[in-house]
Amino acid sequence: MPKVGMPEIRKPQLIEAAIKAIDKHGFAGATVSVIGKKAGVSPAIINHYFGGKEGLYEATMRSLIREFFECLSQEVTKAKNKSVKHEVMAIVKASFSQSQTHPQVVKAWMGFWASAMHTPSLYRLQNIYSNRLQTSLVCVLKEEFEITKARRIALTVAALIDGMWLRGSLAGGINKQEAAGQIQDYLDLVFQDHT
Repeated sequence: MPKVGMPEIRKPQLIEAAIKAIDKHGFAGATVSVIGKKAGVSPAIINHYFGGKEGLYEATMRSLIREFFECLSQEVTKAKNKSVKHEVMAIVKASFSQSQTHPQVVKAWMGFWASAMHTPSLYRLQNIYSNRLQTSLVCVLKEEFEITKARRIALTVAALIDGMWLRGSLAGGINKQEAAGQIQDYLDLVFQDHT
């Protein structure tokens, strides 16, 4: 009989083991067996808690998305009562936070993005993430711009974030300051044209 409270202990351990296995073996090579060994549990435990590898990957992506939006909320709260540009840059800062740009986490995100094109549950989570990021940017930008322009700027900022992520991950690491600086330069132009 399972011990009371074990899912709350085991699930985060298994998510962490999945991230480590993806880092070492890639998305395809991080099998249930490999993840189980990293976590020190049998593959049956993964199947029990998550219904298999796909369920564990979905839970891992949910965990990373939740962590990102918690960080985003903290950064936006810190930027409250500052300029709209500062608030947008707070969202950018969250996108390049230490927890999100750790090399193991970057590899997990890249694997998820690639797999989302072929896995409906991951595709749905990717859409949730994208839509929430877009909405967060638009909500801030519409304080300064009419809604159509706010949406266009938000789309460009989100594309710049994704592009910096892709380029950085393929180059072996995301240069957070450089990435944020490039986006800041874009926002400087946008706000300069607006005044």
